[in-house]
Amino acid sequence: MNDRQQEALDRLIANLPRDVAPPDNLWPGVAARLSSRPRRVASPMALAAVVAMAAAGLASFFTWAVLESRSVPRVIQTVSAAGSFDEPRDPKYVLARDSVEKTFRERLALLEPATRAKIESSLAVIQKAHEDIRKALAADPQSAVLQQLWESTWHDEFDLYDRVVQATQPSMTRI
Repeated sequence: MNDRQQEALDRLIANLPRDVAPPDNLWPGVAARLSSRPRRVASPMALAAVVAMAAAGLASFFTWAVLESRSVPRVIQTVSAAGSFDEPRDPKYVLARDSVEKTFRERLALLEPATRAKIESSLAVIQKAHEDIRKALAADPQSAVLQQLWESTWHDEFDLYDRVVQATQPSMTRI
């Protein structure tokens, strides 16, 4: 843009009114538009996508929490060498797990009873599988398949926690 165009534009802008008063009776039209739109209901696919994102977020959080701990090598060695295959006792892990479980329980209480019952049933299945695999590992501690399944049940449990937490997040308000 050259100087003459800039000056012409500046003059036009200077001549614009500083304030524009809205029409006196504006609100009834706005209210009518707001009330005429049907409320959007979340589709099952959208809910499934939210749950999947929540699971990925929780898995990422726990991965970060474990990797951030300075005692990761000790924890990994303890878990791999332990014949009992108990959960790690690292204080940071225990604190993170307690926090996630507490949030999960709070959010679970917000759900409808039928939904809550299904989620609790799923959690019980996951925890039972985890315990059964742990017992099998006690008999065959060198089984790579059992070790992988045992770790997988941990991930499944935390994924379920995360799905519930994310699905019950308050939605963002739109202006």
